[in-house]
Amino acid sequence: MKNYEHFPNKYIDEIDEEINNNYFTPVWKEILSKIRIDNLLDVGCGNGIFSSIVKKETGCNLVGVDGNKYALEKASSDEVGFDEVRLLNDFNTDPLPFGKETFSFIVCKDVFEHLINPLFLLKEISRVLKNDGYLLLHIPNHFGLIGRIKFLINNKLDTFNYFPSAELWEFPHIRFFTFESILKLCSINGFILNLNLSYLFPKVPFTKLLSKTLKKTIINHNPSQFAEGFTLLLTKSNKKGL
Repeated sequence: MKNYEHFPNKYIDEIDEEINNNYFTPVWKEILSKIRIDNLLDVGCGNGIFSSIVKKETGCNLVGVDGNKYALEKASSDEVGFDEVRLLNDFNTDPLPFGKETFSFIVCKDVFEHLINPLFLLKEISRVLKNDGYLLLHIPNHFGLIGRIKFLINNKLDTFNYFPSAELWEFPHIRFFTFESILKLCSINGFILNLNLSYLFPKVPFTKLLSKTLKKTIINHNPSQFAEGFTLLLTKSNKKGL
């Protein structure tokens, strides 16, 4: 019988991105231009390629936690370069294996949409994050304007073909967010928005005809309609925006 408790290895192997230049690299470049990162925890790190660049650029201490042992082996390889990895059985119920206020910066990319209880993980992130520390949160947006049009045409929940080999009954995304809903979840748990970087993931009609400035303006005005993903830099306390 198949084991559906953890993220399947086949989806780890389907991540075909370069370590130093992938779709998340612009996010890190924007953040590193404003913030010095010395101590980074990647929650749901997978094979580690999306945060490895921070280690290479800053020399920071890079720690990853994930529920997939196969992915953690890749993250701890010499090529990817994580300093430490930890295996966590269930992000819905198991505490993060770190003490209170251990990290100054935490990234949680493409995790909440997989969880029955994302609130538990957010509270755990808050616990292990230092006061005034930063949380970088990224969550896909299936049902922006273009996503809804695609859904009407093909009746496919995976509107942007994230998991081409997945059957509908095993599709890994089980939670869906609007920009307003994820911001509310973060706000009621003591996080405030510093930067909205969702404009780095545009899904705007006639994208090629629009300037970068206009695309940014449109997406910032309504990320739920025009961003493929919500990318938020948040702080744990009332720290002024950058």
